Amino acid sequence: MKFSKIAAALALATMTSGALAGGPLYIHEPTMQPYKWDTSKGSIPVWTDGGQIIKDKDGNDVETFTVLEKGTVFNIDITLPDGTVIPANTELDRDYTFLSIEQANALTATAIKEWSDVETSTFEMSIQGTIFEKTGIADVTAQNVDQIYGVENGYGFWVNYDTDGGILENYFGVPRSSVLGIAFPEWADEETGEITEATALMNGWYVDINDTDGTQVGGVFTHEFGHAINMSHSQANGHLVYMSASYSPQYDGVPGCDGVTKFTSASMLDFSAIETMFPFINVRGSAGANQHTVNVKDDIVNISDLYPTAEDKSQFGSIKGKLLTKEGVEYSGVNLIARNLDNPYEDVISQQSGNMTQGRIGPDGSFTINGLTPGARYALYTQEINAGGYPTPQTNILSEPEYWNDNESANPSTDNACEMTEIVVSAGETKEVEMVFNGYQDGIQYTPLIAAFVTDHAKNGKKALGTTQGGTPFIYNSTQNTFETLETPQGFAPLKATSAAMSKTATKAAVIADLDGNGIGQGAVWDISSGHLSVLEDPSNNTCALASQSGVSSHSIWDMDDAGKTVVGNSRRPNTGGVECAPDKASSSYGVPTVWDVKTGKATPLTDGLEFIPRSWGDGYEVRINGERTEAWVRADKISGNGKTVTGSGNNNNSQLAWVDGKLRDLYKDFGALNSSVISYDGERIAFGAQRGFGRRAFGEGVKVWNAKTDEVTNLGGLRWCEDVPYYQFIYNLCAAPYNMSHEEIAEIAGLPLNMVLDANDDLSVITGRLLINGMPAGSTIYMEGIGWMTGQEFFGKQGVVEAKNFMTNGIFGVSANGSEMMAGIVGLPTPVTIEVDANKAFVCKHGINQELSFPKQVVEAVKGGAEFGRCAHIDD
Repeated sequence: MKFSKIAAALALATMTSGALAGGPLYIHEPTMQPYKWDTSKGSIPVWTDGGQIIKDKDGNDVETFTVLEKGTVFNIDITLPDGTVIPANTELDRDYTFLSIEQANALTATAIKEWSDVETSTFEMSIQGTIFEKTGIADVTAQNVDQIYGVENGYGFWVNYDTDGGILENYFGVPRSSVLGIAFPEWADEETGEITEATALMNGWYVDINDTDGTQVGGVFTHEFGHAINMSHSQANGHLVYMSASYSPQYDGVPGCDGVTKFTSASMLDFSAIETMFPFINVRGSAGANQHTVNVKDDIVNISDLYPTAEDKSQFGSIKGKLLTKEGVEYSGVNLIARNLDNPYEDVISQQSGNMTQGRIGPDGSFTINGLTPGARYALYTQEINAGGYPTPQTNILSEPEYWNDNESANPSTDNACEMTEIVVSAGETKEVEMVFNGYQDGIQYTPLIAAFVTDHAKNGKKALGTTQGGTPFIYNSTQNTFETLETPQGFAPLKATSAAMSKTATKAAVIADLDGNGIGQGAVWDISSGHLSVLEDPSNNTCALASQSGVSSHSIWDMDDAGKTVVGNSRRPNTGGVECAPDKASSSYGVPTVWDVKTGKATPLTDGLEFIPRSWGDGYEVRINGERTEAWVRADKISGNGKTVTGSGNNNNSQLAWVDGKLRDLYKDFGALNSSVISYDGERIAFGAQRGFGRRAFGEGVKVWNAKTDEVTNLGGLRWCEDVPYYQFIYNLCAAPYNMSHEEIAEIAGLPLNMVLDANDDLSVITGRLLINGMPAGSTIYMEGIGWMTGQEFFGKQGVVEAKNFMTNGIFGVSANGSEMMAGIVGLPTPVTIEVDANKAFVCKHGINQELSFPKQVVEAVKGGAEFGRCAHIDD
C-alpha cells in the first residue's frame, strides 16, 4: 500500500483579496475518480489544536484562539467576552484573550455537524480528541508546525488554530491579513484514492472585533472543512451578494432575459442564500455567519456526489450533458447552473464543465448535475465563473450566456439565448442535453485566443507573433489554428516578444534577445524558417540599457517593413557623452530613434530635426524638436510597408512625428497629432487622431490624414456624441434627460470623441482604433472608406457576431494589407486575451435579403449602392 502527500494549500480569501465550481478538489489519476474518505470505516476522527495561554482579568489561564496583542490601540470601546471593557484609544498593556480555544472548538463542532448532517451523504466526522493527545504538541505554532505538515500524524482530520497568523506568514509565506483559512486532504492511499489524513489551518488573527462569539468567522470553518472533505469552490448565489454593484451588475439567469433579476448591491439577496463553498467571505458582517450553515442545495449536492447514500440517486433527478463550441468541440471551465424556477436561491446547483477530468485528458465539456427535486421546474444556463482558481481552470464563454432549450443549436437565428425549455425530471431520471455556444458559421468569425498576448500580426494576415501569459514567445498560425512556442536553437534566453515585429510574409521577425548571456537584451532579426538570429548593431556595444516590460535591453524594437529589410526602434547613448556607458551606469542613458539595415545590421540614428540637450530638470537629456519645442523623450515606432516613411512618438505617445526619406515633420505642432499614427504602404499618407488641449479641455478634431507628397490634410471625422458615445460630466450623461444635449451642441464645446488609431490596411481604406474617454480605453473603432466610422460594438453587432457580446474588444490593433484579417484585444483583463477576427466575408442586407460579400471592397460598394451594412436580422443590434 503506497501513501503519498497529495495537496498544496488552498486558501479562502477575504472579500477584498484575490482567491484561489462545484466538484472535487483533487482527482486520483489512476482511476480518474475524486479522492475520498472511506465512510464505511465510520465517523472520521477530528483532532483539535490547543492555543496560546493568556491570563484573564482574574489571573486564570485561558487557552486562546484570538489574541488582542500587546501595544494595540483600538479607536472604539471593546467589550471582551469575559466582560472586560477596554476604552477607545487605550494602548493594550498586555495580551488579551478575545476568542478562546473553547469557543474555537465550538465553531469546529458546529462546522463538522453541518457537513455530517447532510441526509443524502454518508459522510460523518466528529471530534475525538486533541492534537496534544496524539502528538504531545499542546499548541501548533510557526516554531513546530513542520511536525504537523509534511508528516504523517495518523488517520483523521487535524484542525490547527493559528492564533497570531504566524504559521500563515512563516510557513505558508502569505500575509495573515489576506487569508482566513487553509485546508486540504494531505495524505492518501495512492492505490485506492482513499484520503487518510487532512488538515485545516484557521487564522485566529483575522477575526472581527465585533465577533465576540465567533459567529461571523464560523463560515470560514465550514468552508475550509469542505476542502478537507475534497470539495472545490462553487458559484451559485455567492456572486449575487459579493460581486454585485451598480457598475458590475450580476444576474440570477441569462442577462437581459425575461424574469432575470439584475443585482446591483449585496442587500438585494438574503445572505442565507450564499453557498458555503463560494470562494469569498465577509467576516466583518452577517454574510460570513450565514456561510456557517450547509443549507443551499449546491453544497448539499456537491458533498453527496462524493459520498452518496444508497438512496440518493433514486430519490432525485439528474442532468447529464456536454458543453460544445459552435464547431462541435468540447469546452471545459464554464459554469453550468440548474436553478429551480419556483425556489431559485435555495434549490440551485452548479457544476463546471470538465470538472471530473480537470484538463488532464484534453478538451472535456462533460457535466453532471445531480440532486434535482422530482417534479420541479429547472432552468439550465451557462455562466462564467467570476473569480477564483479552480482545479479545472475557469474559461471565458466563447459566445453569449444562454439557456438550454429543446431546439439547442449554434445558429443564433434559430436559437435565441433567452429561449428556455424547463427541465422537469422524476426521481431516478437523468435528462441528457447538449449545450452549444451560439455563433454563425458564415460571415465574420471572432475567435478569442485565451492567455495569448499578440504583439504583431503579419500583413498577410496569416501569422501572429506574441507571448503566453507566462511570457513564452509563440507564433500563431491562423490558417491551421495552431500555436508554436519558441526558443532560439542557439540556446540563447527565450526571445523577448513583447515589442517584436514581423515582415509581411512572417518569414522574418525583429526581436530582442540576450545574445551573449550578459542579462542585457539586444536587437536581432530572427529568420523564422531556419531559426537563425542575426544581431543588429548596438552603438553602445551593449553597455547602455533600460528596464522595461521586455526586460533589460539596450535596444527598443518596434516595427519592421514588409520585405523584412528595415527595422525601426531606439538605441541608447550615455548621458556622460562618448559611446559606451560605464559598467554601473547602464541606465544613465537616453534613447535615440534608430533605423537598422537588416542585411548589414548597421544602425543609423534618425536624428534629423532632433537636438538632445540637458534636461531643464534633474539629470539626463531631453529632446528639442526642430528648435521649437521639447519632449522628455522621442522614439521611432512605425515604418511604412515600403520602408520610405517612419513615424514616432514623444512623451508617453502624446505627440506624433514623421520622418519621410529621413526628413522630420512635427505632426503634433502642425496638425495636433496625438497618441499614435498609421501609414499607408507607400509611405505617402499618415493618419492620426488629432486634438487640441488635454484633460477636460481636450477638443477632439477627429482623425486626419496628412499627404506627405502634396502636404494636403484630409479630415476623416469620427464618432458622434450621444449616437455612438455618451458624454459625461462627472456622473451625469448630458445626452440623457434632463439635459438632452445633441451631438452638435456637445461638439461645440468638446469637439469629436477622442480616437486613437491603431492600425490600417495598405491604402488606409480601413482604419481601426480605440475610443478614449478621459484617457482610458472605452471601446474599439473602425473606419471604412465610403461608410465612415463605427464603434466595434456596432460593427460586430450589425454583423451578428454574438461571440463579441460577452467579449467585446476595446482595440483592433492588427489589420492585414487588404483589411480582411485583424487581431484585437481587451485592455484590463487579468488574463491576456487576443481575438482573431476573420473578416474575409461579411454581410449586407438589401431588400430584406442577406448577401455575403468580400470585405471590405464588395461590402463597401454594396453599401454605397444602397444596401445596409450587416445581416438583416441584426441591423438594429
